[in-house]
Order: sequence, then structure tokens, then C-alpha cells
Amino acid sequence: MKVESVQPPKPKASADPGSLHKKMMQLLSSLWVTQAIGSFARMGLADAMEQGADDAASIAEPRGLVVDRVYRLLRALSTVGIVTEGAGGKFALTPLGRMLTSNAPNSMKTSAELLTEYNGEIWSKLDGALAGGIAFEALKGQQLFPWLHANPKEGARFQRMMVEVHSPETPAIVAAYDFSQFKSIVDVGGGHGMLLSAILAAHPSVHGTLFDLEEGIEAAKRGAGGPLPGASFVVGDVFTTPVPAGAEAYLFRHLLHDYDDDDCLKMLQNVRKQMKPDSRVLVLEKTVPTDDTPGPGRWLDLHVMLLTGGRERTEDEYRALFAKADFRLARVLPTAHPAVEIIEAVAAS
Repeated sequence: MKVESVQPPKPKASADPGSLHKKMMQLLSSLWVTQAIGSFARMGLADAMEQGADDAASIAEPRGLVVDRVYRLLRALSTVGIVTEGAGGKFALTPLGRMLTSNAPNSMKTSAELLTEYNGEIWSKLDGALAGGIAFEALKGQQLFPWLHANPKEGARFQRMMVEVHSPETPAIVAAYDFSQFKSIVDVGGGHGMLLSAILAAHPSVHGTLFDLEEGIEAAKRGAGGPLPGASFVVGDVFTTPVPAGAEAYLFRHLLHDYDDDDCLKMLQNVRKQMKPDSRVLVLEKTVPTDDTPGPGRWLDLHVMLLTGGRERTEDEYRALFAKADFRLARVLPTAHPAVEIIEAVAAS
């Protein structure tokens, strides 16, 4: 039998040195942009502009800031579409910039803050993380979720960020899958219940159960994720508490990617023991492409590695993970949102 050698991919044609230098500088200085956006949001400067302040002095002076330095920040942000600069040193928020205000319907203010605070700090620990360990734990002395539990204010901010980041996905998930086929659904680690609320609104005949730690359940009962008519609430830890038995579908939304394969296996085995023979598991995440197509997946993979020790997974990696828990990957359904797919698994035996 003839064995053909595998040839490495040919490198792309090189650009001229000047273009390469420019590209590298753009990559290396991208931190400047994210930190500037974080300060603009965190210090309430976007809110000030939304309330009518339109020059550096009216923004800076009420906050005890240096006018010239605030002007220079605004001037820089005008180059990336956060504000526009007009005549006479006047500035205006753009639609993109309004997303950094507190009351915008599509606000990402908390996300801008956290992604440039400790979420940003963990990237300074990448060198060490490549040798093992979890960067967040090295930074804070504790794993992320226990730390959030021990620091309720930070836990609340983290949950707000999750709502900001994932809210736009919810309608796409509900539209992409026929949840009406199920009589009962358990949302495992469903937090505020935002997804379950949307499913129940679209399909009133479905009975929903939210399964999460106490703080998530309490937030859901307060209506933080929307109304949950007729829903059941079960407090539990997916690693130590059996999930509610006999549901027809079990949802994992952006949960498995926070954990390594061993922990994911424990969660899936918990469901496998409690489900009916024809129940389905729906993992709502985004598979990592197997080529170098531009997109956030491979970068988010590094981020969760640093934050929790988790990972994003390819379709084949999900298939292998499911198989270890006696599941079979049935299909991967796209949604209208580029950051989420519906990864469906059924019992293998």
C-alpha cells in the first residue's frame, strides 16, 4: 500500500515589509482601543454625553477630570466610531457609542467595564497559563465561580455582562428550533431564566424547569430574565445534585465551554441518568471551525482557558465528548446569530 506524505500548507505570499509592520502595529496596539473604551464606559463619560455634555470641559469638569486629557481620549475614540468630532471641539455619541451608556436598550456598558478589568488582567497571565494552571485563579487566588459567589456585587456585574452578551442570541435560538415538540424542558444552569422565558413565551404549552444555584434561581424568581409563567424552580449544583428527572429536553447554554472535558462529562452523565430514553440534550454554543476562517471562536477558546480552564470545541470534539457520556451527536443546527448554534445529542444506547 502506497503511503502519501502529508505536505504542510504553503505559506501565503508575503506582503511588503511596510505593510507587515503596519499590520503588526495594529495588532499590538489593539489593547489601547479596548482600554480606552473601558474607561469611557466605566467613568460615565458616555452617560454624560447621552445627558447632553458635548465637549471635553462639560464632560470632565463635573467629574474632577483634566479637560485636556478627556479631550485627547475623545479624539482617539472618534477614530474607531465611538464618537464623532465636529467643529469647535464638539463631540457626539454614535449609535455604537450609545451602547456604552447605562440605559441603552442594547447597552454593553458592564461588558466594556469587566472585559477591561479583571477579564483583561487575566491575559497578562497567558505566559504562565501555557505551562498549566488557570489565569483567573492565579490572579484572584480562587476559581471564578466560587469567587463570584463570595463577592456578590461582582457576581451581579458578571450576570449583567452575560445578559448583555447573550441577549441578542435568544430570539435566534427560539426561532431556529421547534421547542413545541417537547412537553417539558429543563434549563441546566439557566441563570436568570432569560432563554427559558423566551421559549415559554413562544410555546405556552411547554412546561419549563430552571435548575441552577440559589443566586440564579432567586434572580429568576425576581423576573431578572423575564416572566416564567408556570415554571418550576429547582436549586442545585449540577455536579452534586441530580437534575430533574424525566424531561424531554435538557438545555446547556454557554455552560459546557466553561469546563474541561472531565467536568463536562460529569454534567452530561448527570443528565443521562435522569433523562427518558428519547430525551434530547441541546448544547447552545458555537463550534470552533477547523480552518483559519476569521471569527471569535478560537479567541474565545483562549479566553475561557484563562478564565475557567474551559474550552471551546469543534464538532468532532463534541462528538467524542458525547460518546463518553453515552450520547450520540445528532446534528448541529445554525441560527441567525453568528455566535451560537444548536448542538443536539440523543442517547446512544
